[in-house]
Order: sequence, then structure tokens, then C-alpha cells
Amino acid sequence: MTLRTTGIAAVLVSITAGLASILLLAAAYQFRADQEPTRLLAAGATSAELLRWGSVLDLFGYYLSTAVLAYVLWRQLRPRNPLLADLSTMAGVGYALVGGAGAAVLAVFGPMLMHAYTEASPTDRVVITAEFATLSEVVMRSIWQFLDGILIGAWWLGIGLLLRPDRPRLSLLTLVLAAVAAVGAFVNLVGLSLVRDVLLGVLFILWTAWWISVLVVFLRQRETA
Repeated sequence: MTLRTTGIAAVLVSITAGLASILLLAAAYQFRADQEPTRLLAAGATSAELLRWGSVLDLFGYYLSTAVLAYVLWRQLRPRNPLLADLSTMAGVGYALVGGAGAAVLAVFGPMLMHAYTEASPTDRVVITAEFATLSEVVMRSIWQFLDGILIGAWWLGIGLLLRPDRPRLSLLTLVLAAVAAVGAFVNLVGLSLVRDVLLGVLFILWTAWWISVLVVFLRQRETA
């Protein structure tokens, strides 16, 4: 396998698994705008399984494949600026490891608590609700939307700077993504929920466009590039 082939495979996995995970997780919340953790907890066995497999696809689409893509881009871009490439790739791999761990925890423990909730007594349900809410806040708010926002923003920043000499449009899109990720992490930290949710929607659209742009670049590369 060449770097080009590996990069294409990583982007295709990101696009397919990533978009599928968004659909499954939205279905788990019954496509409600208000994604209250306690509402999901009482949604039943179907939502529990949707949460499980949505989190698994999220693990592959947004994290494991991103680690592979980070390696490919590091190999291709490192000659331009070794220090910048090394530091940004460390951030990208850190994003994949931390976020992937969060997805794995949610895939295992989230459905477990949801199934237990349906069979629990009223007293036990209070405890399970607190546990599920804590799990959701730790994974989604603390890891995915704060720490991961910082790490992937740093990765995009480095990639954007490395691409400036010959890919100015892709560089600009990457730098915009870095800025949105950084601002999103900050507003999540200070609790601006509405602004955070808007930025998440913007990030999703820009990220999808970035995946497609990177895929086009790989497809146009010569095999020896």
C-alpha cells in the first residue's frame, strides 16, 4: 500500500462511518433538538442499541481513521517543516486516542445503563440517572467538545500552515476549521450552550467539506507523489 492509497482509504472510512454515526446517534435521541441525557436514558432498548453502534461508528469514523490520516499527512508534509509537522501530528494522534477512548466508553457503558434503567426500581433509577448524566457530560462535553476541540484545532492549525505554499484554498479551509474548533472549545468551557451548538453545526459542515477536499487531493496525486 502507498501513502496515497492509505490516505484515500482513511478519508473514505471517515466520511462513511462518520456520517453514519451522526445519523445513528441522532436516531438514538429520536431526532430531538434537545439532547438531554436523561431523556435518552428512558428512551428504551432500541435507542440503547442505536447509541452503542453510533458510538462504535464514531470511534472508527472520527478517531481511528483520523489517526491514520494524520500519519499519512505527516509523512507527506514533514519535509516542509519537521517541527511543525511533528507537533501538529502529536495533537492529531492525541485527539484520536482521547476521543476514541471516550467513544469506546460510551459504546459500552451507555447502553448498559440504559438497559439497566428499564428494569430498575424507582430508587435505583435515581442512581442510574446520575451515573448516565455524568457519563454523558464527561464524554461529550469534557472530552469531545473541550479537550478534543483543542487537540484537533492544533492539528488543523499545523496542517493548514504546512499546506499554504501549494494548496491555499485547502489551507484556508483547514485554518478556518482550527479557529472554529478553538472557539467551540472555549464557549463549551464557559457554558454558552446555544453558541456551542451553532458552532458544532458549522464544524460538521466544514469538516465534511474538508474530508471531500482532502479526498480530491489524494485522488489527483500521482502514485509516486
